[in-house]
Amino acid sequence: MTTEDVPDLAGAPQRRRGVALEDAIRQAAFDELSEVGYTAFSVEGVAARARTGKASIYRRWPTKQELVWDALNAALPAVNDEPAYDDSVTTVDALYEVARTVARVITSPAGDVVRAVKCEAMSDPELARLVDERFQAPRRAALLALLRRGVARGEVRPGAATELVADVLPAVLVHRVIMQRERLGEREIRKIMEQVLIPLVEVR
Repeated sequence: MTTEDVPDLAGAPQRRRGVALEDAIRQAAFDELSEVGYTAFSVEGVAARARTGKASIYRRWPTKQELVWDALNAALPAVNDEPAYDDSVTTVDALYEVARTVARVITSPAGDVVRAVKCEAMSDPELARLVDERFQAPRRAALLALLRRGVARGEVRPGAATELVADVLPAVLVHRVIMQRERLGEREIRKIMEQVLIPLVEVR
């Protein structure tokens, strides 16, 4: 039996390859993260959950950090670096939808895991690099594209279409959840938009 041959519950060999095996490993990695956290996370634990061998995992993900972020990305909503909006959608409307999406993600089980991993990244340079490269950078790019669209439509001041400004909305939302334990309902999102983001980006 190879490392990719695993017995089913009845004891009969069950071979998984390619996408099926990779999906099983990603799900096992996410479950491991959710249950034991990043510090106690191990490839051995993932292999046991996925009912495969460590060699099968290391062939696809050479490091623990790579496996963690691939598993998380599979659990998170896809991000389009150049989001398309109908002409009828204003920049403010689009930013509200972004805020709602961010709120849903960071208060979801996947968001709980992301927050825990980001805390661990403070003492793990390789993990910190992946946090920015795999999680923050694509979301920053999407927000920046939205702000640039707003500039072209005359709805956003040109000086606001920067990476720094693009980081503000998710940063405030995450701060309210982590540090203030706030429930991010529609009222809380509207307060953040009206008091922070809209004054920051609106044409003056």
